[in-house]
Amino acid sequence: MAVFANLHDAGSALASHLRRSLSPTLQDVVAGPPIDNPATATESLRISLLWVTPQPTHRNDDWATGTDGRRRPPPVSLSAFYLITAYGTTGAGEPTQAINRLGQALQAVETDPVITLPLGDDLTTPGSDPIAGEGTMNASLVPMAADLMEKVFTPLQMRHRPWALVEVGPVQLDRLLAAEPAVPVVAPGGIRLTGPGPAAPPVVNAVSPERVRPGGRLRLDTHQAADAQALRLGPHLFTFADTPAAVDEIARPDQEGRVFVTCPAGAVAADVDVVLRGPTGTSAPVPLTVGEPEQPGLDAPDAPLARGADLVLTGGGLAEVDRVYLWPARGMAAPAEVVDLPPAEVAAAAVRVAGADLVAAGLRGLPYRVAVRSGTGPVSPFVLVEVQR
Repeated sequence: MAVFANLHDAGSALASHLRRSLSPTLQDVVAGPPIDNPATATESLRISLLWVTPQPTHRNDDWATGTDGRRRPPPVSLSAFYLITAYGTTGAGEPTQAINRLGQALQAVETDPVITLPLGDDLTTPGSDPIAGEGTMNASLVPMAADLMEKVFTPLQMRHRPWALVEVGPVQLDRLLAAEPAVPVVAPGGIRLTGPGPAAPPVVNAVSPERVRPGGRLRLDTHQAADAQALRLGPHLFTFADTPAAVDEIARPDQEGRVFVTCPAGAVAADVDVVLRGPTGTSAPVPLTVGEPEQPGLDAPDAPLARGADLVLTGGGLAEVDRVYLWPARGMAAPAEVVDLPPAEVAAAAVRVAGADLVAAGLRGLPYRVAVRSGTGPVSPFVLVEVQR
């Protein structure tokens, strides 16, 4: 939730978010009313507040008691609806750039809908930032219909121009009520106990791939594992080290909580559990299948993929791979988000997909799941790769 001192800053934050996302750069993106003349030749975007409405789930928010014992009123939680209008015509009066810039704004909203505050200075748009505020808010496109378009444009009494309607929220404004005095210490909420807190054990959120061959690399996505001491993979035990040297030592979790470990070459095919052990306890076991050495499979990539770079996947039994599939790790909004490409180069232990093919297929700066297939055989268990923005 985003907390603002004044409501205008919410529109300014949306405008600044779009300015930072448009390519090529467009500085004339302003939170203000639509331009009277829709045929203006100058490229620009206007972010116009149409209406706000209370968020129903926050109507009955209770007063909060702070660590000082004082009770403070909940903020007003709103959804704000903004009209994005675009401008820019050719010498013949065609709104070519207006429509193009509106499309870029919609791409920015759909690609990166989360706006994190406060927004610092943007060197490409001096004088427009910083934007005050705290927290995060989400922007989303409002589905349009003919009756809604009439309700939007009829009160405005203006000529038509390229536009879209965007909902932004939660937008929170502090109530103009002072905090209540601290209650006596005998009342509930009047004291704050300090001292030992509950110890949280490490957590393994996911393991990929779900089936690994002996000698294959695994990726564990973990939480609260910074102080983890050891990792058990079936009967095999690995210890964490700052600089791994022995075969049974692995690197500590990175800043994102990722742990990479290689399944021992002598591992026996079986269903096993993966468990993290730390000073505060052990994680819940996560099932993993260790396959046969000759089974095709991918190693978990241990580095992000730069935009435009070739995707090189290592593993085993890959000599007959003829298709590579990529789809967003967050889930698919439409079947078209699945990227299906032939490899540019194939070997028994590696598959390469050309970076130019990935760019042409519309690969975006998101975490992707990646799998391969040989002929009419089954698709391999997926691995995760982060595509840089």
